Amino acid sequence: MMTHRFLVLLIILLFCSAGVLSSMAQENFPTIAKRIEPSVVTVLVYDKEGREIGQGSGFFVSKEGDVITSREAIKGADHADVRTADRMLYPVKKVLAEDKEANLIRVSAEIPLDAVHVPPINVALPQVGERVAAIAGPSRVTKQVSYGIVSAILEIPAFGKLLQIIARLSPSYNGSPLINIKGEVIGVVILVRGQFFNILPVQRAVKLTPGKGKALSEWEEKREQTAEELYSGGLPYLWREDYEKALRIFHEAVKKDPRYANAYFQIGYCNAQLGRYQDALEAYKQAIRINPDFVIAHFYLGLTYLELRDTDSALKEYKILKELGMREPDRDYAGDLLNMIE
Repeated sequence: MMTHRFLVLLIILLFCSAGVLSSMAQENFPTIAKRIEPSVVTVLVYDKEGREIGQGSGFFVSKEGDVITSREAIKGADHADVRTADRMLYPVKKVLAEDKEANLIRVSAEIPLDAVHVPPINVALPQVGERVAAIAGPSRVTKQVSYGIVSAILEIPAFGKLLQIIARLSPSYNGSPLINIKGEVIGVVILVRGQFFNILPVQRAVKLTPGKGKALSEWEEKREQTAEELYSGGLPYLWREDYEKALRIFHEAVKKDPRYANAYFQIGYCNAQLGRYQDALEAYKQAIRINPDFVIAHFYLGLTYLELRDTDSALKEYKILKELGMREPDRDYAGDLLNMIE
């Protein structure tokens, strides 16, 4: 039978071992980041005269040479190149898929297969406090890595999740991968409106299914700011709780596209946060007119009715949500609303 003294020594030994392992992991993070560098690229953007007009970072997402990067980084491009870790340049062939709201794009590059290095990808959300690193694409002379931690996981209604990190980032990280201590890509760094960074979970990027594609020179709307880009630009103000500024941007989005249900939803959400419940009602209703099956809009419309002490109208939204409930498997919005009504 083990003595009390032996147990104490064993516990001390275990704590010491954990500290050593933690220290080793910390020391190895730069090594892990270096191993991922061949998977990270720089996207160089040119006008018709061949002048470089911008650049961003990106990373390989398929063995055929497809690259995930920031949509905004290549906007306005007549043609573009991908610069790999060995400083070689390869032309971008086509835009294969895009997510305008998230400012993500998937492009194909004319690149030899042996020059493509696809990183491991983990679509699971990280833990708050987890150590991460953003890796920018290679410049002409240097490589950039910024280390940090995950400080929060934000849920934006009608958009999805964003990661908040504490790290030093510059515009060169626009489109760069965010990796964890295992060397897995867990997020994508996206510069918004030239001043904020949205850190998207990588699961949103891998959902960009490649289509037939089109050449950059044929890419639609490449020189005009879209409603979705305006919407994306309002999100950082939303999660910073600057609802007045976010509201102005979402109004610009619906002027661009009067059928943009998500933007009307955010107008409703901002007004509700500002205590303007009648304005919120009208915006939520407009979102539902455009998309009658908009579950989250019905839910927040019900909440707003409760703020106005209109229980009968809130119950009507509950009944609608009950009918739509099977379309939202991740959450029982009808049950949540009913609990608040009761």
